[in-house]
Amino acid sequence: MSAHVTLRRRLSDWLRGNRSRTSLSYEAGEDPADDDIAAVQRGLASYNERFMGTSPQIRLGAFARDETGRIVAGAHGTVTWGWLYVERLWVDETLRGDGVGTEVLARLERAALARGVFRFRVDTASFQALDFYIKQGYEVFAQLEDSPPGHTDYYLKKRIELNP
Repeated sequence: MSAHVTLRRRLSDWLRGNRSRTSLSYEAGEDPADDDIAAVQRGLASYNERFMGTSPQIRLGAFARDETGRIVAGAHGTVTWGWLYVERLWVDETLRGDGVGTEVLARLERAALARGVFRFRVDTASFQALDFYIKQGYEVFAQLEDSPPGHTDYYLKKRIELNP
């Protein structure tokens, strides 16, 4: 290691209150413990709350069932900080193109609107439902190529204008 890098590292440690990085241990790997993940989530939530206040997460769902009670379509998402994040939407292949997905998504959005939430976001892969979401009024605001490999991930948003 060069003297310049060593000096920079020592200065950096001194500026941080003389805490040496050598007192830390690092680990990385598959299947981290739930408690470890929860510690990171709590730490980040605590930091974020200083800037944005608390925002409870409310899980919402909308489902379609057949005559036997079996779920044949559904969507679920989370409301937080004034946004509904549509996490999953699925329609049985035999019902696609019949407006079932449109109805399920509309019911999920109405559940959010009933809570004063009028901004929605979702992501979808190029082989999934990009055209569907655009037809529902969503607009692409970002995309990530080759995610998953050979495809594109699209990030979409929608805002409902409330007329007084």
